[in-house]
Amino acid sequence: MNLSSMIGFLAAGLTLWITVIADSPNPHALLELKGMLLVIGGTFSAGLIIFPFSKLVELNKFLFWGVLLKRTPNLRQLAKEIIAAASLDKKEHYLLPICPSSHPFLTEGFKLLSENTLGEHDLQEVLNRRSQYFKQRYVNDAKMLSILAKFPSSFGMLGSTVGLIDMMSNLGKNGHDGIGPAMAMALVATFWGLVFTYMIFMPLSDYAIRLNGEDGIIRQLIVEGILMVKRGEDPKIVLDKVNGFLALEERLNFRNVRIPDNYWQEAKEEISKLKRKAG
Repeated sequence: MNLSSMIGFLAAGLTLWITVIADSPNPHALLELKGMLLVIGGTFSAGLIIFPFSKLVELNKFLFWGVLLKRTPNLRQLAKEIIAAASLDKKEHYLLPICPSSHPFLTEGFKLLSENTLGEHDLQEVLNRRSQYFKQRYVNDAKMLSILAKFPSSFGMLGSTVGLIDMMSNLGKNGHDGIGPAMAMALVATFWGLVFTYMIFMPLSDYAIRLNGEDGIIRQLIVEGILMVKRGEDPKIVLDKVNGFLALEERLNFRNVRIPDNYWQEAKEEISKLKRKAG
C-alpha cells in the first residue's frame, strides 16, 4: 500500500474537517448534497464527453493500483537481482525464470532471456517498446487528471451562480433576513469545486508525473541490466554499472549481493523435476 498517499489524503480530509466543517456554525450547510452532486456529476459528465468510457475506467485502475496500492520498487533490490542473474553462465540462462525478481518487468526480461530467441538488438527494441508503453500510460493519466481538474471549480461557480439567481428571485419575499443563508448555500458548490480541484485532481496529476519519472529510471535499470546479462558481462562490471543508478549510500559490493551457494543448486533441482514431469 502507498502509505504516504494514504496519509496525505487522510491529512487533507482531517484538515478540512477540523478547520472548516467542524468549526462552521452550520456544518450541515457545507455538506449540502446538491452542491456536491453538481460538482461531481458535472465533472464526470465532462469527462465522458472528452474521453471514452474505457479511458475513465483505466484512470480508476491507476488511482486504485497506482495510488492506493502502489508499492515503490526498491532499486537496490533490483540491482542485487540483476547482479545475481549476471553470475549465471550463458548456458544456465534457462534458470532465469525462477531467479529472484521483485518487479514484473524484470521477470519479463528474464523470461525473454531464457527463451533465447532474440538477438541483443531485437531484445533491446522489445524491452524499450514495453517500457515506452508504461511511460505513455503515466503521461496520459497525468494529462487526464490535469484536464479533469479544470471542471470542479467551474461547476462550483455554476452552482454559485444558480444559487445567487435563486437568492435574488426570492429577495422580495424573504427580505434581508434571507440574504445570508441564501448566499451561504450559493457558495457551497464553489467550496466543493475548489476542494476537488486543489486537494484531489491536481495533486493526483502531479503524482502521476512524479511516478512517470521514477518508473522510467527503474525500467532503464532493468533494460540495461537485462542487456548486460544477455552479453554475458562479468558480474563485477555489471555491479559497477548498476551502482550508477543508486545513491552513494546505497551502492553495492559483492559482500551484500551474494546469493546463498545452495540457491542455484536448488534452482537446478527444481528445473530437473519440471523436466521429468514434462517427459
